[in-house]
Amino acid sequence: MFETRYFLLFLAGLLVACVDVTDRAPVVGSTTRHTIRHDGLEREYFMYLPSMYKSGAELPVVFFLHGYGGSATGTEAETTNGLNRYAEEYDYIMVYPQGTWFWSDESSDDRWEVTSFNHISSNFDDGPEGPLCTPDAVKYPCPPECGACGRCAWISCHDDLGFLKKLFEIVATDFAADRSRYYLSGFSSGSMMAQYVGCEASDVFAAVALVGGRVPRGYQCAPTKSVPLLQIVGAHDETIPNDGRASSDGFLYAATDATAIRWNEGTGCAENARPWSNAITKEKGLQCSATCAGGDKESIDCLWPDGDHHWPGYPAGHGTNGYCVTDVQQASMPEQTRCAEPDTGVDVWGSRLVFEFFDSHL
Repeated sequence: MFETRYFLLFLAGLLVACVDVTDRAPVVGSTTRHTIRHDGLEREYFMYLPSMYKSGAELPVVFFLHGYGGSATGTEAETTNGLNRYAEEYDYIMVYPQGTWFWSDESSDDRWEVTSFNHISSNFDDGPEGPLCTPDAVKYPCPPECGACGRCAWISCHDDLGFLKKLFEIVATDFAADRSRYYLSGFSSGSMMAQYVGCEASDVFAAVALVGGRVPRGYQCAPTKSVPLLQIVGAHDETIPNDGRASSDGFLYAATDATAIRWNEGTGCAENARPWSNAITKEKGLQCSATCAGGDKESIDCLWPDGDHHWPGYPAGHGTNGYCVTDVQQASMPEQTRCAEPDTGVDVWGSRLVFEFFDSHL
């Protein structure tokens, strides 16, 4: 038997019910929980179907990946301040996979649920361009499945690429999804995983958007087919700096321009970056450049002058970067903090920018 929980959430003018429907059909206008088996593990993901799903038409799909320490539902509720309401507006299906997790220290009073995706590169101490962290870098808890971790390693060792590839097929088979319009995004380390998957499974996606995150330096990658790329990063982000400097906790990530150069090699774009803008970036003062703008080789790099390490357009100091769960995920992580309801009075321009980028690549 399964347990069903209903709660009412006012979201973009809708009365939304979140329901655990692991073993039955999802509900339109709801966030629903689902599970699959992969590599000996039960893996969960959460799905939002917009009202347009009732039409029977195949809809585009965004796969969105949470950051380190965050949850699938917490990222939607607090990191992005309600990404589902923009999916409703733009008529997209949303899929939120959950990374694996463990308790940081079972005996500690300040233990926390360590969640992550395995994008491979953060499992090493050294990469093609040298050390991946400084000698005094913070040492994060080692996932138990890894056995042992070096001083720079901090992510899962499970087969997340295989899990996600299986999930892409399941969504195409079980739902009215437009397979030609699969999109991929994430925040923070979720963006690192999105970058890795975007390269390793580039034939799956119509476009990829990285927000507040890139893989460690030396692990920049190129897609095997042309995939448009959008990067958004805050100028004051010290968690994952945009220019390749060491982060506040002592880790070294690729700069946005180095990421774009390597990505463009895969798309075959040899054009020099030029200034780029649209209505949103002009209004919000973003500094953007693009190569091969407007086509399937497009690569856009946007610097948010006032931003730090939080979702663009959601005021600084709000949200928790997803360190919480909503009702539909409470049974999976019973000791995790409950999320606050998204503030529907805030128009989160970062979400609009991502959806408009996706909408421009049909």
